[in-house]
Order: sequence, then structure tokens, then C-alpha cells
Amino acid sequence: MKYIFFCLVSLVFLSSCAMPTTRHPNIPTVDSYDMKDVRRELRRYSYQLSTQRRQRLGEIAYNLRKSTGQEMCDRKLLADIGVDFMRINRLNVWKWSASYDALKEEHDDAQMLYGRNVGEVWIEGVYKGSAAEKAGVKKGDRLVSINGMLISKEDDNNEVFNIIYEQMYKSGNGIPIELELERNGKSKKYSFEPDMVCPYYIGVNDTSPDINAYATGDSIIMTARMMDYVSDDTALAAVVAHELAHNVLGHRESKGQNMLIGALIGAAIDFSIGGDGSTMDAAAAVGWNAYSQEYEMEADYVGLYLLARAGYDYHKAGDMQKLLGALSPMDIYVYESDSTHPSSSKRLALARETAKEIDMKLALGDKRSDLVPDFKKTNKHLKNKTDITKDNGLW
Repeated sequence: MKYIFFCLVSLVFLSSCAMPTTRHPNIPTVDSYDMKDVRRELRRYSYQLSTQRRQRLGEIAYNLRKSTGQEMCDRKLLADIGVDFMRINRLNVWKWSASYDALKEEHDDAQMLYGRNVGEVWIEGVYKGSAAEKAGVKKGDRLVSINGMLISKEDDNNEVFNIIYEQMYKSGNGIPIELELERNGKSKKYSFEPDMVCPYYIGVNDTSPDINAYATGDSIIMTARMMDYVSDDTALAAVVAHELAHNVLGHRESKGQNMLIGALIGAAIDFSIGGDGSTMDAAAAVGWNAYSQEYEMEADYVGLYLLARAGYDYHKAGDMQKLLGALSPMDIYVYESDSTHPSSSKRLALARETAKEIDMKLALGDKRSDLVPDFKKTNKHLKNKTDITKDNGLW
């Protein structure tokens, strides 16, 4: 009886709902060829936009990572050549999987749109000024071998790229890298000295709805919305340099140490008063946020030096603070005790004063490639270099 009553109520509700009143043209069914063409068009646009973002960020990041030198990087420099590798991996989904049809269509479309076979590794982009560009490597070249190691079409994606980067890291410091590439059906060999760069992974998060960039300690992530919002490359480079500075100065590790100290103090208080752990959690949060604004200002300051070393117009770095101020006007007047970040006005003033400091050093004869920020004490992260190929695996 209750079931019948529920159905009747539902029918009454649905019949009372307002309905659309227009009659739009019919569209193709989901499995029709016409609808597949529509999806292919959307995928083509998505691939192109994603590639443009990745290559734009990759080139900016490469310039910055190449210009740090060993003195401004907390890790041992590793060899790189400045290209985007691309590969269509094998489809690894059971045919009876609910998602098989959609993934198979996307997989087939990728081969058609890129004009590539499954398993091939090719050069999707070459960064301006990189070792690869200087050597004559071109977009579209297929990678046949690296340092004599053949690139198999049968290996899985992770294994293939591990081989590529392991071989690349063996080069540098006088040891050339050797590539065999295929272009227009003809094989050609290249042997050249790679660049030595500060080895941090820098990538795009295409799924986040936020306008944001962040450093994890091991990498730097830029959201797609941030990249679309910041159309000027110098302003975007200022963001990357800021996050790179967070990493090379060890800010995340320092914040973790402060959080641990706070947690220990809070735990001692909880133990003495018979608390439930809430004091420890609160004290840990206080420790994590300790000196947060100072860390942000330090990253702005050091980031501007990284920007200058990479050859960007560091006088325009403050434009990023203008963009942030326009995005969130209240940050111009933010009460600093209520925020982990300084006000955008304070950060803009710092950018301008730092630019003046750099101008003075250049006027006194310093080279851009030798610019170093002023430190009141030694930063242990810049002093003690980490070899990530041994400690943390490949980046």
C-alpha cells in the first residue's frame, strides 16, 4: 500500500513540474557516425589545447630550471634536452568492461588525430633555445634509439619513459647524448651535449576548477585555469619561479618541521591536562602556518632572481600581483593576521624593490647568469645537494 501511495505522489509531482517549451532540432543518436564525428572534433580541440598548455609551461619551466646553475638548485643537476615526448600506449581494458567502448573509441581517435601508431615515441615539441633545438631535432621526429638502446613499441608506458630518462641522465658534463631519429621515413643520428637542469617535474593539472599553482617539494603543478588566466609568458614565468623557489629553499620541509614541533608541544599539553588530542591538532596547524607569509615573501624575492637569470624581464614580475589583485580585490587590503599569504600590494612593492636591487647589481658588473639573492645565513637545502636518481627514483 505504501508503494502504491509513493508512486501516486511521484506521478502527481512529475505532472506538476514545469517543462521546457521549445522544440529543438533532432540530434544524432549516441552510436551514430555523425555523433562520433562530433566527439572526435571535441577530442581534437582538447588534445590541441592540452598540448599548447603543456608545451608553453614546459618551455618556461625549462628556461628557469636550466638557468638556476648548481648554486641555486638544491638537487644535483641532471641532463635534459628540452623536448616533449609523446606516445600512444596500448589499450589495456577488458572488452567486457563497461567503459571499453568509450575508451576504445578515444584510443582509435588518438591514433587518427596524431597520425601515429600505438607504441611509437615521437617528439611532440622542441623548446626554444634547448640543446635539442640547437642540435637540429624537429617536432614530429620519431625516437628510434637513445644511447644505442632501441625504443620498443611493446613495452608499457612507464618502462619506455624510464629507459629514456635513465639513458638521458647518463649524459652531460662532457658526455654527449646520442639519438637516432626517424624523419620522413629516413633515419638520422644526432650526438650532442645536453643541458644540465634543476630536476623538478613541472606539469599541468587539467581537472582542477581553481586558478592556482603549488609546489609539493618534489614537483610544481599549475592548473589549466591558471594558465588560461595568465596569458603573458613573463607573468606565468614569475609564478613558476615563485614555486620553484619554494622547492629549492626547502619551504615545505621547513613547514613540516614546524608542524612537528607544534604537534609535540600540543601533545605534551594534552597529556598534562588529559585532553582528547585537539590541542595537539591545533598546535600542529599553528606550526604548519608559522612564518607562512615570510616564506611567501622569500619565494617572491628568490623567484625574481631566478626569473632574471633565465633572461625574462624581471621588471614585469609585478604584473602577476596585479592579476592576482584583480582576481581577488580583497587581497589588496587583506588583514595579514587572517591570511597565510601577504597582501598583493605588499607583494607588488617587494617585486619593485627587488627589481631595483637586481638593477643595481647588474650596474655594478654582475652577469645575469651569476645573480644570487642576498642571504643573511646559509640555506642548508642549497648547500646540501640531493641526488634524486638515488634517493627518490626518477622524477
